[in-house]
Parts: sequence; structure tokens; C-alpha cells
Amino acid sequence: MTLQQTVTVCPACNSKNVEAVDQNSSFCLDCDWDNLPFVSKRTDALISALRHGDPEARREAAQTLINIGDANRHVATPDDLNPLLEALDDTDDDVRYFAAVALGKLRDTRALARLERIVHNDPSGLVREGAKSAIEWIED
Repeated sequence: MTLQQTVTVCPACNSKNVEAVDQNSSFCLDCDWDNLPFVSKRTDALISALRHGDPEARREAAQTLINIGDANRHVATPDDLNPLLEALDDTDDDVRYFAAVALGKLRDTRALARLERIVHNDPSGLVREGAKSAIEWIED
């Protein structure tokens, strides 16, 4: 029998800003950003936060998913394409920006049409620039 431990406080920094990654792992939103290989390939908690969290949680989840394509940070997979596309409709500019950049790093051509619409229609200049960069990465 395997013992499962629920972590509510980060053992490294004592922050309570901890999210469960799976049954045996957690991710500290305060100190694990530079240790993303620690995050398992299962991104259920991140996708859930991206879809249903408060604005800050959505922003942090989108920012985490931006590490797609980094050889040392395998965070998102092509299965996460739809939640990232959905995040392009978020009310928060930062969430839309991070989602656009994450889609670019995913390099999935299925995102091109949505990103093109973002370039021409998003009210935020930052989001439009993120979408332009994403399109360049996908087409490269």
C-alpha cells in the first residue's frame, strides 16, 4: 500500500500557495517556477486553473504553460491545445497573452486561424504582439 501525502505548505519556502499536480506531487506557485521539470506531464490541475480559476490563478496557469517547447520544461502537450485556444477568449489580457505565446511554442498549425484573428481583433496590443510572435514560431 502506497501512502499518499497531501502537501498544503511548500517544504522549501513555507508558502501556502501550493497546487496538487497528481496524487503524490505538488507545485509551489511561489518558488517552483525555476524548477518546472518537477511538474509531471499531467497538467490537469493547470488546465483546471486555466479554465475555472480566479483571474490570478488563470494568469499563473497560462504563464506556466508558456514553457512548452523548452527541452527542460515539459509542461503542456498537444492535448492541451483546446484549453489554450479557449484561454484566448479570457477577459484578462495577461491570460490571453500567455495562452497565445504558449500556443506558439506548441507549434501546432491548428492554432494559426485563431491567432490570426487575435492579431487583427484583440483590443490589447500586448496580446496582439504575443499572437504575432506565436504565428512566427508556428510558421518557422
